[in-house]
Amino acid sequence: MNVISENNEVFNASVSVQTIEQHFGLVMESRSGTKNSVNERNTDYILALEVILLRLFKLNVGAIKVFLVSRKAFTIWPSMAERTLEIENSADIKLSSSAETLRKLICKAQRNKKEDPSSKGGNSTKKILISANLSDKQWKSVVLGGAKVCPISEYEIQGEVFDPNNVGSAKENTIRSIVNRRGQANFRNKLLKIYNEKCAISATNLPPVLEAAHIVPYQGVETNHITNGILLRSDFHILFDFGFIGINKSYQVVVSSSLRDTEYEKYHKSDIFLPTKENERPSLLALDSRALPYRKRG
Repeated sequence: MNVISENNEVFNASVSVQTIEQHFGLVMESRSGTKNSVNERNTDYILALEVILLRLFKLNVGAIKVFLVSRKAFTIWPSMAERTLEIENSADIKLSSSAETLRKLICKAQRNKKEDPSSKGGNSTKKILISANLSDKQWKSVVLGGAKVCPISEYEIQGEVFDPNNVGSAKENTIRSIVNRRGQANFRNKLLKIYNEKCAISATNLPPVLEAAHIVPYQGVETNHITNGILLRSDFHILFDFGFIGINKSYQVVVSSSLRDTEYEKYHKSDIFLPTKENERPSLLALDSRALPYRKRG
């Protein structure tokens, strides 16, 4: 899942709730993938970390523990105790209302945590586990804030290890997935009709690549209402589900800052194509329930 900002925007910062060697908490990883490319991930790591720290403070969590949990950390330090970050010689990191100051202290502690303490420099952006006395539900609340819809992250749709003996069933699953992705036949057919068989964002008029995107994720037949749907080209549908592209209540496209150097940037602030009849247009209530992509100011 992705961290949601105070303005109900989706940060490009994927996190997960995990237990690592009996320590339960939130795992956060900094930038990964090729820098300045489409596959670069977690570019909003610093912003997301500050939001997490502030929300923990508001929950009256007195202190947290932070552990390095990258692969390299596990090879260098055998135990979790040795992977613990310390601030002011204490493993119990006290929370305060100044999330930015605390984030800088944590990053400094990360830089100082090195295999060779005498070496210069250091990487402050490593994979960490933030541990606190919170339940799984509370951690998810900290991550999502007041968001009603949780955008999925690519880590949550990874498949199982490839097994050539399962090729037949995999093909069946793929076909089934495509059918489901397009929305049940009647739902998709209705959207194709009211959008004149054109993608609402790009105006692409090739029906085989057009899919029925749910605004509020599918939760049964009642969510197959045409005002809870938008006809999107398959790539836009994926980006919409991941939270990299959104549609605001003015029916304008919002493109995440992480896509700024891609072909999708040109669609930012563009108006979507709408059905002629107002009662067939996307529900404003549904759009309001969905977090918008994070967009850096300026």
